[in-house]
Amino acid sequence: MKIKINPVNNGTKKTDRNRFCGPAVISSITKMTTAEAARLIRHFTGERKVTGTHTHDLISSFNACGVKVQWVYDLNTLNKPTLAGWLKQTIKERTADRVFLVIAGNHFQLVQGRRYVCGITRSIVSIKDKKVKRRSRVETVYELTASDKITIPEQARKPKRIADQHRPFINKMKAKYGFEVDYEKWSETYWVFMPQDAEDLAWDMGHHLRDEHGCYDLSEVASRFDAMVEFMEENFPQKIAA
Repeated sequence: MKIKINPVNNGTKKTDRNRFCGPAVISSITKMTTAEAARLIRHFTGERKVTGTHTHDLISSFNACGVKVQWVYDLNTLNKPTLAGWLKQTIKERTADRVFLVIAGNHFQLVQGRRYVCGITRSIVSIKDKKVKRRSRVETVYELTASDKITIPEQARKPKRIADQHRPFINKMKAKYGFEVDYEKWSETYWVFMPQDAEDLAWDMGHHLRDEHGCYDLSEVASRFDAMVEFMEENFPQKIAA
């Protein structure tokens, strides 16, 4: 099956997207949104957010979509060519029906013939576009192919939460104990905190809650609140609101 590069799909919701290059190249090939691509990568990494992607996790994500990632050559030598040099050397190889994943300048980018796309350009541009980092050094090149239809795995889909299942409990605990919850849109992370005196005590005690502030979804927020409630009741019973 012939594959081609597409513009990076950020989706329609500004709160549900990712700006890094790993999700961007997956999005370009599969047409899934960058948020879906980030969720797929997290399925393999186990991390709560994607700010950088290891090559093996990117390959695993592509494979899950039915995209084969075949090593072409490795340029990890003292004389690594620049991206401009590699493009010049591979004029005959870079036909319109071949898609290359190029790692250069610690950055993933896709090249198809004279067309280029990455997490910086977002749209398809010429390989001579000023946004293309042509002086970056090429380290590794892969070719992407697909024998069957490219699919979007369920692991990439946004999980459907039971409507407001955890919100009543979270709101009640915020009012009763003075807990705070802040949502960071770009990383899709909920940051939770106890009142400052409780945070200070947790730090002084070396309690595990001193470093446990990030949560991936509301169910995790509710679970973290349970531990925070226990801490408050043990150490600040006199400050608990009625």
